[in-house]
Amino acid sequence: MATKTTTTAIDREHRPRIGKMGSLVLIGAGTTVLTSKTIQMKMEELANHPPSSLKYFLPFLLLPLLLWTRLALPLRFAYNCFVKPFFARSKHVTEQDAHKAKLESFYSGQADLYDSTRSALLKGRENMLQLLAAHLKAQTEPLVRKGSLGPNGDGVGQKKIWVDLGGGTGWNIEKMDEYLPLSYFDAIYLIDLCEPLLEVARARIKARGWKNVHVLCQDASNFVLPEWESGELDPRGSLRAVTMSYSLSMIPPFYQLLDRCDQVLDPQRGLMGVVDFYTSRDGGNKERAIGTASKRVSWFAKWFWECWFSLDGVNLNASRRDYLEYKMGTIKVYNGRNNFLDSWFIQIPYYVFIGCSRRRDASTTLQSFTQEAGNQKGLNNAGLLTPVSPFPTPPLSSPEAFNMMETLDLGPSAYKADIMRGNNDQIVMQQTLVDAGAPLSPFHYHLKKAWRVPYLEEKVHEQFRTHIYGWTWEDPAVDVKKLNINKDDHILAITSAGDNVLHYALAASPARIHAVDMNPCQGHILELKLAAIQALDYNDFWLMFGEGRHPEFKKLLTTKLSPYLSSHAYAYWLAHNTQFSRNFYFRGYSGWALRLAQIAFFLSGVSKDVKKICKANTIAEQDAIWKKKIRPVFLGKWMVKLFLGNPMFNWHALGVPQNQMNCFLQDGTVEDYIKATLDPIPKLTTLKDDNYFFLLCLNGRYTRSSCPSFLKPEGFRALKNGKATNSIKSHTDTILNVLRGLPDGSLTKIIVMDSMDWFDPIDPSTPLPSTSTIAPDTLDSTPEASLEHLRSELDYEIIEMLRVLAIGGQAIWRSAAKRPWYIQRFELAGFRVSSIDIRENGQAIDRVNMYASFWKAEKVTGMRG
Repeated sequence: MATKTTTTAIDREHRPRIGKMGSLVLIGAGTTVLTSKTIQMKMEELANHPPSSLKYFLPFLLLPLLLWTRLALPLRFAYNCFVKPFFARSKHVTEQDAHKAKLESFYSGQADLYDSTRSALLKGRENMLQLLAAHLKAQTEPLVRKGSLGPNGDGVGQKKIWVDLGGGTGWNIEKMDEYLPLSYFDAIYLIDLCEPLLEVARARIKARGWKNVHVLCQDASNFVLPEWESGELDPRGSLRAVTMSYSLSMIPPFYQLLDRCDQVLDPQRGLMGVVDFYTSRDGGNKERAIGTASKRVSWFAKWFWECWFSLDGVNLNASRRDYLEYKMGTIKVYNGRNNFLDSWFIQIPYYVFIGCSRRRDASTTLQSFTQEAGNQKGLNNAGLLTPVSPFPTPPLSSPEAFNMMETLDLGPSAYKADIMRGNNDQIVMQQTLVDAGAPLSPFHYHLKKAWRVPYLEEKVHEQFRTHIYGWTWEDPAVDVKKLNINKDDHILAITSAGDNVLHYALAASPARIHAVDMNPCQGHILELKLAAIQALDYNDFWLMFGEGRHPEFKKLLTTKLSPYLSSHAYAYWLAHNTQFSRNFYFRGYSGWALRLAQIAFFLSGVSKDVKKICKANTIAEQDAIWKKKIRPVFLGKWMVKLFLGNPMFNWHALGVPQNQMNCFLQDGTVEDYIKATLDPIPKLTTLKDDNYFFLLCLNGRYTRSSCPSFLKPEGFRALKNGKATNSIKSHTDTILNVLRGLPDGSLTKIIVMDSMDWFDPIDPSTPLPSTSTIAPDTLDSTPEASLEHLRSELDYEIIEMLRVLAIGGQAIWRSAAKRPWYIQRFELAGFRVSSIDIRENGQAIDRVNMYASFWKAEKVTGMRG
């Protein structure tokens, strides 16, 4: 590969030019200034005397020259894009010739400045190429190419070919060389119909010395490679990568184009990358399954951008993206807004798509989502299994209609018609794929470990714009010890920030851990931690979750972490990549609590004392600082009244709802609860050595000596090199819905933290529903209705726990009350309830000590009658 040079002919062509006449004028003017004695004498006179009116007149003489050098490039761009198209006339007869002439007319006056003027307008290109490179590297290579033998009978490796459709100037290829060496590919083909742009591409290739990069001036919708014409390769499944960078919206026969891409892409390892503008709106179940609900734009934005771009021959109708997501399997998709003018009003919608052939084998992930996750409800007809065509009739697919090569003929129709009866008994035709088992959800095409169980985006998920908890506020070491968690356990636990789940996996390696949270952002945090353990080295992992910041998080996210993340999680972290720019632990709702605490310490003048207690070497020193300096701040009247005793603050910053406040208020006042919680902590263990919970709250970050076990080097290596994380399945749903999807007797422990404190109390005289009764939020109800039901009803969850737990299995919870009201509901269901620990006599029940009690309910008999 040739060494890149800083200054080349192609680089010089991209600079603003003032033309031959302008150059002559500059040379003449300079010569005159240097040789004219009159001007020299005038300059000496100006130097010795006060400035004359020339001081004010000279800038006006130089202004036109300055403006020309600065505005030549944008003026040429504006003229060619917004003025010239209105005067262009095509005399060509065929549609293809007309399209080619239109492209060449449009770009002929700006081909040399195309790259320099599109850097701000065409966002997402680097992101698409980085994603594609990361996913190509993440795939395992076959030992031999199927059906291929060398001259001695040896296997021949799979030839890797990348085709960049509508590649124009070759910018994509040069940029890809930064993320994946071009030597990775045996051949690269840049295909475009516009000769002015291809001239720039040829110059770029020559300047860089690339030997495996070739330019073809062809129509992208029926392109033909030399290997196909020579018979060296069968076109079907011969391409490793296909990319389209802002070209899909400019190619008229897009059905034909995408059908062709699907045919020639390697069905098992081929990847397709697309970045383009869009104006799609709500697409129903399909969008909820793919995870693109965030792509909705307003009706005004849809109308405006479609009209605006149509002036330049760019078609933003939703049908192009819809057919792309229907024809190809989605691996990653991200919806962004291009704010290139730094304006809240002008934000052009664009998307990044990484996909594969829907013929790709997805049996491994299907098994993971059903058998391994124990998810009886995992596959259904709600969009996760069989995609429905976004068009009333299937597009034409015959070779004659598209002028395709005969070798690419698909044969029989790739569609079948399902006949159904609609209203008034009329017949409704629904187009579906023949291979009905082909999944639609990107969860099924996941390249690496499948931790996340598929879910549909619901309106209730839109309420969770970010995470509530940035760290887990329960002591998992106590859970492992007092609950005797071991390798034979099948556990259901609340996800929170995933710290507890990772500790269980590291300390006990249970057979299965179901991590459950209704807030998808909490699942995104767990996914990010699992991906970082697998993909990063320890130093990067520590910077992210020990320090809470990483200067190159956005780059790591796409280039290293993305193959391990679900599409939902990747899109979330790309949109929220600034959470790691300063301090991740100061983000989310829990981050507000840390920020306000720092403000309170500063205003109270104890900031230095907070630093001292974080570095205290003994318990005595720590307790002295607490009592004399910090305790008066926490128990101050204004702190209790405005914050710790304020239901709004407790809910939005600490995640404590009113029902939970009522639980601890039944045992005393807010001040009593704060004293019982915080007073034992300084006397328990030093923050700097062991109590990483409070160290994080006071210090804003962990230290190497005081942090969760998975953040220590030995813990990180054990999780990275072992199989403990394979047991984790992350569910984005309510506890009740996940329990309903699990088989009878399949769990040994259910750890629900403090979630039961959130329910509205039930009158003790109310009987439990019978096991044959169907909860009103089952069947066809929405998750919103389910959540509303759960806010006022706990009984169905207890009944499901009884069914799912094995004999001797336990449901475990913590409570803000010493004896919570719902103990009676467990006993009524047949559980044997006992306390693990109750906070009394000023003693702490664990290193957090935030809850007044710790309970378990054991299943001692079979199902209720």
